Amino acid sequence: MGGKLIIAGGNLEQSDKKIHKLLIEYAGGIDAKLAIVPTASGEEPMETIKYVEEIWIELGMRPENIIKLPIYGEEGKGWREPPLGDDCEIANMLSGVTGFWFTGGDQYYTHKAFIRKDGTDTKILEAMKKVYKEGGVVGGTSAGAAIMSEVMIAIGNNVSALKSPAVYGYEDYDDENSSSMDSVRIVKGLGFFAEGVIDQHFDVRARILRLIKVVTDHNNELYMGYGVSEDTAMIYDRDTKDITVAGSGAVYIVDCSKIKKSGDKDSCTFNNAMLSVIKEGDKYNQLENKIVFMK
Repeated sequence: MGGKLIIAGGNLEQSDKKIHKLLIEYAGGIDAKLAIVPTASGEEPMETIKYVEEIWIELGMRPENIIKLPIYGEEGKGWREPPLGDDCEIANMLSGVTGFWFTGGDQYYTHKAFIRKDGTDTKILEAMKKVYKEGGVVGGTSAGAAIMSEVMIAIGNNVSALKSPAVYGYEDYDDENSSSMDSVRIVKGLGFFAEGVIDQHFDVRARILRLIKVVTDHNNELYMGYGVSEDTAMIYDRDTKDITVAGSGAVYIVDCSKIKKSGDKDSCTFNNAMLSVIKEGDKYNQLENKIVFMK
């Protein structure tokens, strides 16, 4: 029996407890063992860790069942070899864990902690995927949502999607001087969700064109994109392939299977992109490509 993904669009306010309650429920209830993964939050994520921990305790979890993984984001261009995701002592902390929550920040830090330079999964990422495949839950918000895809959006917006070719990988990335106006950057994500590309902060920031650009990139074999509103989570069931929604916003489903682009492979001019929007109570099934709306 496969698990579930809880992919939150960032800025959880009204719906934070609702979404975290689902995480705890899917992990096995208040007696389950859950881990906070604060890597994207940078070198000093203590406030973020405290925020998540307090919500979980308020929802009934015991402090001793909350694992705080000491894999903090390493700023700058340096890459640790081996990455912290291969640390055996930290890996041993995962014993009995059935749920994970990736915090927000910069997905660059998460990428270089959990994916080796050769592109292979670290030991801890392999262990997380095993938990997920065996029925556990993996959740995350903002940058913690972006990392869910096999193909990940690192940075960029609609303007850069229109004006500039995509760039690839993190080799030349400078986290200290990055900007949302940078070219759309396509990198390898952690790969929990292989059925499309995830984007977040979706109806607050200008991102629909960048999502379509990445989905239709000539190096990909994908055709589906999923944009998640702030204060909202997309819930994915690995077994049934159902996608549902929790929170105050929506999930935007972009189907590019019939899209037609201009002759320039780097162009972001196109037609026949199909957009669907679902909210809490609605359900989209990937296998049938069918939406059932709330009555």
